[in-house]
Amino acid sequence: MLLIIEKETLLELARLVAGEGGARVMKLLLSKPGIVDEEISRRLRMDIREVRKILHKLNGIGILHYELTRDKDTEHRIFKWYIQQEQATGFIISNMNKILDRLKQKLETEENNQFYWCGTLGHPRLLFDQAMEKLFRCPVCGKPLEPHENKELIEALRWKIKEIEEALKEMTEIKKPEIAGETK
Repeated sequence: MLLIIEKETLLELARLVAGEGGARVMKLLLSKPGIVDEEISRRLRMDIREVRKILHKLNGIGILHYELTRDKDTEHRIFKWYIQQEQATGFIISNMNKILDRLKQKLETEENNQFYWCGTLGHPRLLFDQAMEKLFRCPVCGKPLEPHENKELIEALRWKIKEIEEALKEMTEIKKPEIAGETK
């Protein structure tokens, strides 16, 4: 069973995907599940096109779904919108895994290579082959390139990887319910 994420996390996710308007829409959906887009527009005093754009963005990443019905009199389609918390959790886990993979690749690069740098902030660190091609001169300022110690960066990457792995473990941990009368 996936961990149900908190309201603030859902709001922040909506904000990241669809801006401040996304957070406003998500907040309303948390309090009024099954609300229609026209009602969202009216309550939030937002343009209906903007509301629909936000709803479709959030639906596109799978954290919202809709129920489609038709008005009996006008035959217009009516979309009732709902939050899918389990999908939001899945979206967060998926993105955390992508970040974890990138951090592991960065750690491997840092551990397995020697970098050279001129010492000026904002100037690139170069791998040995790149530094050799530039005759051990910074391509930006021309200063001599020196071996760059990256132990602190490696330790920071290891720490962050561990933090993300622990968070992922907590989020995906399966909790087995105890069965009444079960003997251990």
